[in-house]
Amino acid sequence: MTSEIDAFLRLKMSPGVGDRRISALVELFGSGVSALRAAEAQGSLFNPLQDPPAFSTWGEKGIRALPMTDGDYPAVLRELTDPPPLLFLKGRARLLGDPSVAIVGSRRATEGGRSVAEALGRRLGAAGITVVSGMALGIDGAAHRGALSVGGKTVAVLGSGLDVVYPPGHRGLFRELGKRGLLVSEFLPWEAALPHHFPKRNRIIAALVQAIIVVEAGERSGALITVDHGLDMGRDILAVPGSLQNPQARGTNALIRDGARLISDPEAILDEFPLLVEQAAAARRMDLEGADRDPAEDLFLPPPEATVPRDLQALWRALGPEPRGVDTLAEGVGLTPGEVLAGLSMLELLGRASRCPGMRYRRA
Repeated sequence: MTSEIDAFLRLKMSPGVGDRRISALVELFGSGVSALRAAEAQGSLFNPLQDPPAFSTWGEKGIRALPMTDGDYPAVLRELTDPPPLLFLKGRARLLGDPSVAIVGSRRATEGGRSVAEALGRRLGAAGITVVSGMALGIDGAAHRGALSVGGKTVAVLGSGLDVVYPPGHRGLFRELGKRGLLVSEFLPWEAALPHHFPKRNRIIAALVQAIIVVEAGERSGALITVDHGLDMGRDILAVPGSLQNPQARGTNALIRDGARLISDPEAILDEFPLLVEQAAAARRMDLEGADRDPAEDLFLPPPEATVPRDLQALWRALGPEPRGVDTLAEGVGLTPGEVLAGLSMLELLGRASRCPGMRYRRA
């Protein structure tokens, strides 16, 4: 029987089928399996591959696949106009739900820029706020190292597959992030780092965080693409000012001119995020209370039931990746159709259920 992961892999590897089309098929048919069946019925349009590589070989390397129909898939990514149909994760997947700030900037950063990024990473990491970046040379790498140096949490969103280390000079950092942090990619594990991958991955960085800090970005820096996505999603934008003689500061100075919050002292960065500091402290208390849990649990996201009210959990569990009608759900949970509709409306508001054509519902 085809699994959701196999179905998404077959769709992604089929000629003529892009991520937008996969997302549209899944939205229409309710699951990857159903989308694949529909795609196979359109054989005149494209030829779905029948035998994708066995995912178990990647699983042995600690890589986990997360289809967009999975309850653990980050809800914030579904808000994108082109959500990645399939995410690949390596490391502490539960970091995806933590209070997070992105630190981004130039690959050709000055020594001073790298020092500031590392200081910001240390300060945020020490406070329990997850530092998100792209593991590139320059600012990205310095931010990750800053967080790791104080035992902080950090997430890298890559422009290559998780079986490819790019840039090669960050092999050691890649290894540390896979053990102590989290590596995230929307690309198949063997896919190389191609130029068009990096602007694409920037939307994921922006979606996963509550704020974006830019350190040294030129006028055409890719970091400004992350900012554009962040502005579209209502994220806070902050920037470190630079010398007028530094080409890598022209983009950041322009951001400040256009209204980004100015960072004058990296050591005082926590003053900018009082709510995130409070949320991170609460998350840390929960971590301490669960200190006896198996460390392997960090490889998985928190149970989605935790975000569902107790009186709605039976209904939520009755939902699945494939759409189900109200009458079917009512029979399964022993409620009236009216009670089920009321419960489904609440689950929709909570982002835990999605309405499909024909008044059918599936788990979100």
